[in-house]
Formats: sequence, structure tokens, C-alpha cells
Amino acid sequence: MNTSGKYQLESAIHQLIFPLKKTSDDVRPDQMNLWILDERLTYHYYLASDIRFDMQDVSLPSKDRADIIIFNGPAAFVNESPPFSSVVLIEFKRPLRDDYTDEEDPIAQIYRYTELIKSGKATDRGGRPITIKADTPVYAYLVCDLTPTLARQAKFASLAPTPDGLGFFGFNPQLGVLVEILSFDKLVSDAERRNAAHFDQLNLPRS
Repeated sequence: MNTSGKYQLESAIHQLIFPLKKTSDDVRPDQMNLWILDERLTYHYYLASDIRFDMQDVSLPSKDRADIIIFNGPAAFVNESPPFSSVVLIEFKRPLRDDYTDEEDPIAQIYRYTELIKSGKATDRGGRPITIKADTPVYAYLVCDLTPTLARQAKFASLAPTPDGLGFFGFNPQLGVLVEILSFDKLVSDAERRNAAHFDQLNLPRS
């Protein structure tokens, strides 16, 4: 909640973690705070933030856009090795939002993005095809409040509640995507426990 008592839009949280309309080529390490979600996200091959899939360096034939998409390079290069060891999707939703329809189901949105990524239609900036194999793991983070509608959609997607009750998680074996839903409270509390020094550097309040 901001100083006027109103809940910030998802773009404010997005901007804190990684600047909007930028790629990893545009942003210095000290301008990104991917550690708030997971420290390992800092080390990646390519990241696009709120940029259409068909306008990225790793291009996909769609005008959709993920809030953040990350491509991780392989640990070792060998003959016939896939160019990416994994893909990460991050989606932010407005705090307290409880008007998700079946058409706007954010979990289904993640599944559609995963299907598109693995469609075999990805190209590089020169238009050359990029192989993203069907078994390339996709890790998806959905950051939102756990409103009744969202909790219902998580249940329908067979996602299990986290032990602390502040999120959901589950694996879709048909698409090969691991989904983790984090409430804003869980995002902050987990990051605070892992990275107290970073919170002090950003002047973020600690509980």
C-alpha cells in the first residue's frame, strides 16, 4: 500500500524487480532486483520485461507479452545440445484483484505461454530458428493476492497450497511447467528472510 492509502498497481512491483519495457541488454545488475523472487534468476542468458514475444531477441509468433520472460543458457555446450537449459516466466497481478474470469485465468495464461514457447516456432534476432525442446523445463512465478477466485482457479488446476498457506504450487506434466503462486506477503517475507542486507540497502521496511 502506498502513502496515500491506495494499493499500488502491479507495475510498481514489476518495476521494483526489473524495469518495464527493457531487456537484460539494457539494464545494469544494480538496476534489477530479481533476488526478491529467487537469487538464481540474476544469472541468465536473456531477459525481456513487458515486451511482445514477436519483438524480442528470442522471438515467438505472438503479440502476447509476459511480464518477465527469462531464458537460461545450457550448463555445457555439446553437439545437439538445446540452446536453453530452462525458461522462467514471471507474472504480476494487481493487489486484491478478485475479478478473474475463465478467459483471464492467470494460471491458464501461464500454460498458454508455455505451449507457445515450446511450439518450435522461436527464432533469434536474425530470423534463424531456435530449438526449444518439449522437455525444456519451464518455471513460472505468479505474484498476486490469494483472493477467492484465484484460490478456486488454483484448485481447478490441481495446485497444492504451500505449507505456510500463503501460496500454491504444482507441476503440469503435459506442458512441463512448474507453477508457484506467491502472495505479496509471502514474496516479501521469504525475500526478507533470505536477504536482510538487500532490504536495508533498498530502505524497504522489514517485519
